[in-house]
Amino acid sequence: MPIDEKLITKEVLNNTLVREVYPEVRVVAAPRMGKVRTVYDLGDDRMIMISSDNLSTHDVVHKRQVYGKGENLDAISGYYFNVTEHIIPNHLIETLAPNIWLVQKAAPILVEMVFRKYLTGSGWREYEKKNGSVKGCEFCGVDLRPGYRKNEMLDKVIFTPTGKGQVGDFNIPEFQGMDPETDDPKITIDIIRRNYKTFGLRKPEDLDYVMEKAFALYNFIHEDLGRKGHLLADTKWEFGYMPDGSIALIDECVTPDSSRFWKAKDYLFDPEKDEFTIVQDDKQHFRDYVEGLGLQAEDRKAELAAHMMDDNVLRQGVVKYCNIREEIAGTLPVITTNPRKEAVLAALGDAGFLR
Repeated sequence: MPIDEKLITKEVLNNTLVREVYPEVRVVAAPRMGKVRTVYDLGDDRMIMISSDNLSTHDVVHKRQVYGKGENLDAISGYYFNVTEHIIPNHLIETLAPNIWLVQKAAPILVEMVFRKYLTGSGWREYEKKNGSVKGCEFCGVDLRPGYRKNEMLDKVIFTPTGKGQVGDFNIPEFQGMDPETDDPKITIDIIRRNYKTFGLRKPEDLDYVMEKAFALYNFIHEDLGRKGHLLADTKWEFGYMPDGSIALIDECVTPDSSRFWKAKDYLFDPEKDEFTIVQDDKQHFRDYVEGLGLQAEDRKAELAAHMMDDNVLRQGVVKYCNIREEIAGTLPVITTNPRKEAVLAALGDAGFLR
């Protein structure tokens, strides 16, 4: 049953879990804070990951959070971690409470494993820029035939990797002369193979293993989502080495922040526009809002970071995240005005991880 939008009151919207470091957590090294998650090294090859309700678009963390976002995304990831263990193991040991994971520590492979089944987003923009409809084009080392329309399903799933980090993090010949602050630079399979150690791979053949598992993940999850009324247009994964040297899926798995979800029933060809129409069920709701205000421009990043997003836009986003969680994982969050931080600290205390 879809979430009752009336439950998402102003008080609920303001009862979010803000990204911060909790000094009460017992750690062996300083916590690491990302855009959304904070990671605590417990020692003994285990870590705590706490997912905030922070919203990030256009490489900017917004001032307001999205109620339940961290919990909803963790629930979706947890579901897919569970149902794909037969394909590849993952780092999740236990969900201690909403927003809190106990995970296995891993040495990350520094490649964003981006997979696409439809020509959309940056792939379509590159294709259009290179007149791919007439001539075809190369994108991240993949040859795309001519004749595709916007949002069209590709002949096969393709792998279009990016480096995890900034250009300046990778001392490789292929990045010479590039802006060192460029985030997540596009790369190819050949670039990874030539510089495999720089990208955190221990053996060249490990890339083949990870690609094989990632293609299997995509096909399995696309079918699962199809039964639930969604198309998985694209997604990205991260992999890492476990303490025993095996490779596992880490970070998150097919969430509305790392993927494009489209409603299957609304995926239709529009002959007048000569493209396929889509209705997205992911973070695009917030991206569209930002772009409608023109705040995505590089010279307006500070303005975007300070912007107070409208309650109604937030409420619509909360409903989207809750409903897609239910459609995928079969669960909904508890809507509450009880302080979220107190609940997190209580759960960590019960698990014995506080000082």
